[in-house]
Amino acid sequence: MSTSDKHDSFRGDVYDLIELEQLLKGPHQILFEGKSPYQDVLLIETKNIRLYRNDQLVWNSMDERIYHEALVHPAFVFSEHHERVLIIGDECGLALREVLKYSDVRHVSHVSLSTESLIAAQKTPEISEMNENSFFDNRVQIVQSSIYDFLQTNQHQFDVIIANLPDPQTKQDSKLYTKEFFNKLSNLLTYCGVLVIQSASPEDDPLVFWTIDKTLQSASLHTLNYHVNVPWFGDCGFHLVAKKQLEWRVNIQNRTLSEDLHSMFTFSNRVKSVRKQAGVNTLKSPYLYQLYSTSSQEIQDSEDKKELRHLLSNSHRLLYAGGTTGNQIKILETNDVRLYLDKQLQFSSLDEQIYHEALVHPALSMVKKRDRVLIAGGGDGFAIREVLKYPDVKHIDLVDLDPLMIHMARNIPQVSSLNKRALHDKRVSVHQKDIQVFQKEQKEPYDVIIVDLPDPGDEILSRLYTVEFFSKLSKLLTEDGILVCQSHSPEYAPFVYWSIGLSLKGTGMHVRSYHTDVPSFGDWGFHLASKKQLQSLNRKVFVPCQTLHEDLSSLFVFPSKYRSVRENLQINTLSNLKLHEIYKQELRR
Repeated sequence: MSTSDKHDSFRGDVYDLIELEQLLKGPHQILFEGKSPYQDVLLIETKNIRLYRNDQLVWNSMDERIYHEALVHPAFVFSEHHERVLIIGDECGLALREVLKYSDVRHVSHVSLSTESLIAAQKTPEISEMNENSFFDNRVQIVQSSIYDFLQTNQHQFDVIIANLPDPQTKQDSKLYTKEFFNKLSNLLTYCGVLVIQSASPEDDPLVFWTIDKTLQSASLHTLNYHVNVPWFGDCGFHLVAKKQLEWRVNIQNRTLSEDLHSMFTFSNRVKSVRKQAGVNTLKSPYLYQLYSTSSQEIQDSEDKKELRHLLSNSHRLLYAGGTTGNQIKILETNDVRLYLDKQLQFSSLDEQIYHEALVHPALSMVKKRDRVLIAGGGDGFAIREVLKYPDVKHIDLVDLDPLMIHMARNIPQVSSLNKRALHDKRVSVHQKDIQVFQKEQKEPYDVIIVDLPDPGDEILSRLYTVEFFSKLSKLLTEDGILVCQSHSPEYAPFVYWSIGLSLKGTGMHVRSYHTDVPSFGDWGFHLASKKQLQSLNRKVFVPCQTLHEDLSSLFVFPSKYRSVRENLQINTLSNLKLHEIYKQELRR
């Protein structure tokens, strides 16, 4: 690892920076802050409030401000007047909060699309605090009728219309994105006014995104399209719409968006290439929902439900639960302890268990003997916590270079409570040293080796993912032993992920790859390596687990799009050290 005191380059995901900036601007408590010769360390605790509708995550307090500022402020920048505003959707008042920051706003009509969500928000003091009591502002009129009744009876026009519509997953929701519906919205817009519509993700569903754009244009409207990254949801798209050509005005003053908005209006060539395929969505042919990526949505729904079950099984406050069949609302509050190393998220207490159970238990459940275990990295003690669940484990060597990590895991109550005081167990020997030095000194082999090292974000860390390093570790492995290595994301960094697997194969070991979804990080991958072929992957975990299925075989199944990159991989060796360059390229992409 690096021994430099300078951390000029950020080696993590840009989402981590966005999240950290938001956390530090909101209510938080810094539990520990320090700097070692290896990295900057920040341990922070925040309140995390989430709203679920039918067990689907609607918003998360950690990054909702990014979404709602992106939804509201560009429209106000491009509109010449802001006196009268219409908001459709936004039952929790978070977009309304942003609208009311403009002193020249005189009147806001607020039309809910989900009465149950509106009731939940009004009955939950924590949401009133988040929306800064926006519903009680005397400029706001909460409309009791449906959006369709409102469009028929309203006689006034608006300078800004904000449409926070549900995704067009169903035929009914798809009708909110038709030419006919947009025509009705256009009738409510002043000639110089601006309409903004929440859209599909241009990265995940570009055809849906451009179809909404083309449908807006079919209603004789001019559009400007943009998008923003919201960490918990990914890339979110929007359309600015007006009766006349939109022109660039002044830059925007806000908390989360770039001062220069131009970057938000830039799209990759891959996204732009789909534009010509877009059609027009009409009431006679409301086909938009058929384009919506049902497979990816089903995966996301499943992940939301899995995460919700995990949250409900741990410490939490249920702030609200209610609604009708098909529109059930839950509002949760949890404490979230997060560790950032060099501003890169290391763990979140909300879901670290998902990661560490996936890291440890496949190897520990498949190996024949578990007497001796080596953990490289993992100074937070969470991997040790999982290993200690096995009564036949006799000795664990933990090797971590950073003394601050070991200090936190042992002595900071919020961390030692999470790891169940794992570093104080008599079976654990803690070594504060470089794993490369440690492995040279060892003679007695291990039944399991767990490699939980930082991502290969620079040249020094890249050396810990070479054939040569893995070969030295394999010499410390018993003949029937198993090595497991965390290997970044097969979804977001597939070349990194599969290259690590290829480098493990370069040692002559047999490799089996698997992955799981960790909400704070996305889809995360691991590799098992052994001197003998692993015959069975359907072993059951026989120690207490909260997040793994009894049958582990599902972890080893990959979508075809994940596997498709394996033909263009590079093996990482000391003479051809490329992994850190691939890592940086994939993060930029």
